[in-house]
Amino acid sequence: MAAGLAALLWAGTSPGEATAGSAAEPGNVMAWGSNGTGELGTGTTLTNGTTPGTVCGSAPCPKPLDDVVAVEGGESFSVALRADGTVWAWGANTSGQLGDGTFTSRSAPVRVASLTNVTAIASGSNHTLALRSDGTVWSWGYNPDGELGNGTTTSSGVPVQVCAENTGAGCTSFLTGVTAIAAGHTHSLAVVAGGGVRGWGGNVHGQLGDGTTQQRLVPVSTALTSGVRSLAAGLFWSLAAMTDGTVRAWGDNFYGTLGDGTTTERPTPVRVCAVGTAAGCTSYLTGVASVAGGEDHSLAVLSNGGVRAWGHNDSGQLGDGTTTDRPTPVRVCATGTSAGCTTFLGGATAADVGFRFSVTRQADGTARAWGANGGRLGDGTQTNRSTPVRVCASGQTAPCSRLLDGVGAVAAGFFHTLAVVRPRADLRVTITSDAPVANNEDLTYTITVRNDGPAAADDVVLDDSLPGEGRFVSATPSRGSCGKVPPVASSDTVTCALGRIGVNAQAAVTIKVTVRATTGTTIGNTVTATSSTPDPNQANNTVTLATTVS
Repeated sequence: MAAGLAALLWAGTSPGEATAGSAAEPGNVMAWGSNGTGELGTGTTLTNGTTPGTVCGSAPCPKPLDDVVAVEGGESFSVALRADGTVWAWGANTSGQLGDGTFTSRSAPVRVASLTNVTAIASGSNHTLALRSDGTVWSWGYNPDGELGNGTTTSSGVPVQVCAENTGAGCTSFLTGVTAIAAGHTHSLAVVAGGGVRGWGGNVHGQLGDGTTQQRLVPVSTALTSGVRSLAAGLFWSLAAMTDGTVRAWGDNFYGTLGDGTTTERPTPVRVCAVGTAAGCTSYLTGVASVAGGEDHSLAVLSNGGVRAWGHNDSGQLGDGTTTDRPTPVRVCATGTSAGCTTFLGGATAADVGFRFSVTRQADGTARAWGANGGRLGDGTQTNRSTPVRVCASGQTAPCSRLLDGVGAVAAGFFHTLAVVRPRADLRVTITSDAPVANNEDLTYTITVRNDGPAAADDVVLDDSLPGEGRFVSATPSRGSCGKVPPVASSDTVTCALGRIGVNAQAAVTIKVTVRATTGTTIGNTVTATSSTPDPNQANNTVTLATTVS
């Protein structure tokens, strides 16, 4: 979300939205920033975080929250969708925003009551939406403006079903055919089959896009009847990424958050202008894959990985190196640059916006953040940043030597940030031999690949670059299979596919070579293990053993 705003973000899908069937590869949840009501999910409210920390699976935190495909941040609470279609939440619960049937805040995740077969989630300031596989929408939490869409203004601590159009309280027909959802401060949005938009809840600034400022307790059709690919909801405004790559925006425009070059409120959608234009623009932002809306600024991720930003910029949240508000889009600068930058951020696949800060998921599995800090940028400091910085790995202190990697999804709350991170392996290779050995004798190497975790290592491959003074005889693995690559410059390479190695488990390979070297020659054997599971500690993945011929 972001400052009451919307949406779930995954690798390979659109930021600022939650879309059916789109999800990151399952992983653990990491969180950083403010923790005043337990929104970091660490089992305590005592410690804020300036770098990522692990979210508990449940109190009293015996293991991490795992198998998560999507996350979302509200004002002071967090929500996660697991691969099994269940939803979990933690943090503030004064309005029932955790959906567990109570109004008790939680510093560790609890399961949202009764919900199954959920494919997407989106959180507003203090309410949450869930999209189920049957195309229906369910909601819970705060409801003063009808943002739950059930025809009432009564908050709910358990999920209720969103009514159909033209119904009211006690409805018996419900919204169906939904493909994407978004949640703002007190309004909610949905994309239905065919690309039209439905909206409900608060509408004082025209954020529902139906041409009025009338509160709606059940969904109404908006001016966008087709062509919408994804949505995002800001505090009191809304954004739509269109199938043609352009962006529409409507609602509050006090800081230029609609990107049309003005600060005029719009109850119906307008086109977002191109970079370098002004009010009355006749060229428009194009090539957009997805959008995100925050407390007072907007982002667009382009299909080429670039990021554009517009709106309020008092904390550097637009990422252009300045603190100047922008009523039309600007390019977000590259990491390590400053105002007047001539290189720009690329490789972004998803983005979200919080209270005056922004965060992206990068194609290489890392994350970037900029704007107001206080710990929510994850760079180990409290310092605001007007251009992107890299998010540090867990346990790091500034200046960080390791970065958060394996990131599949990011989400922004008001003052905290969340990420789904694919669990990490930690492969450690050791090698021994039966030396001493003489010329024309066989030398046997025993190679062990151990995984110290904390996650299983998939698709483990061991490569052994045999000494040029040795001739391959055999390779015997304890699991999987080995094959010899034809000699290159008289050196043999053995490659072993060892499959999956669990946490604290190991595999061994015995390799035999015949030595062809004179007495006193030192021969070296280098082995390396790799895995498809992220393994940030590469220092122990390669080892070399030197043997002197006797």
